[in-house]
Amino acid sequence: MAFAVALLLSLPARGEGNLITLKQAYSLAMKRSPSIQMLKERVRQAEADRYKAWSPLKPTAAFQGTFTHFDQEIALDVPSIDFKTMQFLGTESIVIQKQNQFAFNILARLPLFVGPAYQGIGIAKKQVRLAHMSQIRSSQDFLLQVAAAYYAVVSQKEVVKALENKVTVDRKHLTAAKARFTVGQSARSVVLRADLELTQDEQKLRVARNSLKAARRQLGILIGTPGKADVQRPAEPSNPGGGSNRALVDAALQRRFDFKATRVAIDMARQSRKAFWWGFLPTLDLTWMYRWSEAAGFADQQGMWSLVFTLNVPIYDGGARYADLRRSQAQIREANEQQRALAQKIESDIVKLTSDVESANAGVVSARKALELAKTTASDIEASFEAGVTTQLDVLDANQRPVSY
Repeated sequence: MAFAVALLLSLPARGEGNLITLKQAYSLAMKRSPSIQMLKERVRQAEADRYKAWSPLKPTAAFQGTFTHFDQEIALDVPSIDFKTMQFLGTESIVIQKQNQFAFNILARLPLFVGPAYQGIGIAKKQVRLAHMSQIRSSQDFLLQVAAAYYAVVSQKEVVKALENKVTVDRKHLTAAKARFTVGQSARSVVLRADLELTQDEQKLRVARNSLKAARRQLGILIGTPGKADVQRPAEPSNPGGGSNRALVDAALQRRFDFKATRVAIDMARQSRKAFWWGFLPTLDLTWMYRWSEAAGFADQQGMWSLVFTLNVPIYDGGARYADLRRSQAQIREANEQQRALAQKIESDIVKLTSDVESANAGVVSARKALELAKTTASDIEASFEAGVTTQLDVLDANQRPVSY
């Protein structure tokens, strides 16, 4: 189904004249629907989270500048001695703390080993895959809505066309009934019956036209076109059968992206449990810091740097990690049960839909034969009426039947 969606996106935007084909309706819906755009943004969010998952393993750097005003300046008078001659040369004032003092720090940190972060990267990658699968599955469901709306317009157009033809026939029969009543060849009840059928069919035609107008607007909303959208009848779709229910279920489990997503969800739950186990391992960081201050102090240096290795060994955290492990075990079991439940639902849907398709195919065959019989009967009665064998009421009844099919 994914390659079909990609193929539809390459189709032209509009059809011949004002008509839109089913494939073009799919293409327009994929390009203009806000629901599809929302799904794309969710994928981008998952990709951003995957990029963020690398941050615990990347180096960081920070700069901090300070200005401090102390209540007083602190300085020490240190004697100065010439050690060669051992003569006292006087005193030298060393400022330990200036009253107004500037300083800044530069700190760089490099994580050397952070166990849970490695599993977090794997989980983030699976979340991107999950978002892609959810996008494809939701797009398929949305395109199914577009197809339903499209066929609703096609069906309603057929209803309007049939009723228009019926109204034309009703008017002809009403005119004929009035003419025969004028010359005394038929009763007034025949005229009233013909007029009633015309009135009823005209009302049905108005309702059908309103329904068609609403169906066109509904389709226009789904495909993102202003106003109503007109369609042309597509080719009859092929029968999806041709195999046993078990074969159809197996094919669905291989192709449906919502079922594939349950497998990814199970893998994510297992990797989350692994990440919690890695949380028991120590972490190792390397930190480099440079500090500069206006006051040189005893070392007579305004700047100094240091390199620090930090080993953090978790010993006890109140039992939070053990609770996380228990929770991850429950999440794995839940993901497995969700997969089983979806598999059962898919099998149940296929059994029901297969039965519905078989019943619909049988109904179509029966309806076509009934329609052919009704048309033939109406034609025969019309001929009999012209020959004076049947009445006009028989003609009205016979012409009413084909519309019901």
